[in-house]
Amino acid sequence: MSGVCSPEGLNDYALFNEDCLKTAKRFPKNCIDLVYVDPPFCSGRLYTMNGHSFDDRWDNLESYIEWMKLRLAEFQRILKHTGSIYIHCDWHISHYLKVLADSIFNRKNFLNEIVWKRQSSHNDAQQGSRHFGRIHDTILVYSKSDEYVWNQQYLPYDDYYVDRTYRHVEPGTERRYALGDLSGPGGIAKGNPCYEFLGITRYWRYNKTKMLELLAGGKIVHKEGNVPLLKRYLDEMEGKPIQDMWTDIPLDQSKKMKFPTQKPEGLLERIVNTSSNPNQIIYDPFSGSATTGAVCFKLSRRWIGSEILKDACSLALERLEASGCNVKLHSEDEHDLGSQMLLPRSIDCLQECR
Repeated sequence: MSGVCSPEGLNDYALFNEDCLKTAKRFPKNCIDLVYVDPPFCSGRLYTMNGHSFDDRWDNLESYIEWMKLRLAEFQRILKHTGSIYIHCDWHISHYLKVLADSIFNRKNFLNEIVWKRQSSHNDAQQGSRHFGRIHDTILVYSKSDEYVWNQQYLPYDDYYVDRTYRHVEPGTERRYALGDLSGPGGIAKGNPCYEFLGITRYWRYNKTKMLELLAGGKIVHKEGNVPLLKRYLDEMEGKPIQDMWTDIPLDQSKKMKFPTQKPEGLLERIVNTSSNPNQIIYDPFSGSATTGAVCFKLSRRWIGSEILKDACSLALERLEASGCNVKLHSEDEHDLGSQMLLPRSIDCLQECR
């Protein structure tokens, strides 16, 4: 294991032009908040775009699995207790990686299998294929422990849902609201209080003091003889919690695409916002053209990337520097690199990890 140098003077954004296994071994344990893994998918293809290429051809499945096993084990070691890892893959390898990741991160720490619908259709039939169109990727999510960072993300309600659910409009304020049940789910088994309120006796969601506060604040609708209902204002709702099927982030087919297999920034924004907080450290072991780095800069996170292809590193530097991000490139050609722990500055965990 390499020695750990002082983080003073080091950049908040660092890119290593080397195999991510070598980079990860430079890190002390428990120092990374989030890892986003976008590895080769074992697709058997040579990808090319704008003069740049990415070779995803392997001798056999076993060699790929062993190659990934070594790297995932290192990623598990460097994750903080509160950290998470997202493993991006597709139908070629997702089921094999799920079994492998279960053994490394512990099956009980598996959080989600996210289905990302990257495009609306894929007309393989015109080329003679006999299968359903393959239009989604899979993202496997694991935590290091049960104390992981989680910031719930939301989507706006669609118009149909708003019109159907928030169909009431409050006179004077014009605020839309829905009517919600005030009954206590589970009754006595869940510890809900039972008492009479506005002539109705039952188990309630809130205690009597809270109910009287809601009534005084105009938050309860009541007709004599009917069960009182709670006003839920649309403008107080955060939106619809994001589920495990992501259909709202299309693959970017615009001129912004510079590198084969490049992912859209919207995808990484969701991941980074959900599983990290500002100023935390994200490790991107297969950084490509640094989509994750660009998102981290925008969202005030610190970023470390690894990329073995020199032309991809050049693209990443150009992209990040154009946005105002000062990123330091470290190359295998640097003779003293092996004796340094090149992490972003002001990492609080360095003392505790020594």
